[in-house]
Amino acid sequence: MSFKLTPSFLLTTLQPWTEIVEPIYKRVAELAEASEGGETLWIGCGSGRSVLWWSQKFETMTHGLDPDPDAIEAAEERVRGTSLTSRVTFQHADPSDLPHEDRVFDTVVVHMLYMRSPAGEQILKEAVRVLRPLGSIVVIAPSWLQTPRESDSKLIESLGFSPRVTMGWKGHLRDAGAVELTVEEAAKGRHWFTMGLFSLVVRGWHAAGWAGARAMMSREVWALRRLTRKRILGLSILKGARWPHN
Repeated sequence: MSFKLTPSFLLTTLQPWTEIVEPIYKRVAELAEASEGGETLWIGCGSGRSVLWWSQKFETMTHGLDPDPDAIEAAEERVRGTSLTSRVTFQHADPSDLPHEDRVFDTVVVHMLYMRSPAGEQILKEAVRVLRPLGSIVVIAPSWLQTPRESDSKLIESLGFSPRVTMGWKGHLRDAGAVELTVEEAAKGRHWFTMGLFSLVVRGWHAAGWAGARAMMSREVWALRRLTRKRILGLSILKGARWPHN
């Protein structure tokens, strides 16, 4: 079986939970004003750890959706045998054509890093469509902080990431029908993934053997490290709400 360098594998390897991911998700929860109850949709859930964390912390019905069938299989395996099986569901689906009715979720979180799709505008339109009036949408999105070289842009896109400039993401959210928009850096004062090459190679090896270790030494991952260190590529958190008359 050939090794697939998927966004789910990359992020699991590049972003240790305690040091990087959990602090970002805590901030997402603060911005969404998350509380007990309600119903949450997490678009771009990867292998599901974020969904389980959210459901356990806030005791909500939480639905995870991802375009990668292997990631959903891993998520379903992760939830088996836990106390969360009655509150958590996972679904493989196209995020640009959500299989949900209009206005059904209190909170929608969109993790754009997990989606190999240039259709960011359509994904955000769908996310707002399924949000209840006055509900919160929070988007975790890769953002160009400076204009990249064309070769660097192509390398990053080959990893499955589709960055936009921050104002571009805000414009897409506004066009989708979201209001009261705010934007901030996801990892203030620190990197948004592990920078040390040795630790990346070790994590890659633990995740997928030599194929995973080689992936961490690839030109693409090297470019990701360099562009992030130079603050050409960043990670943004955008928050908005659905206007009640939309």
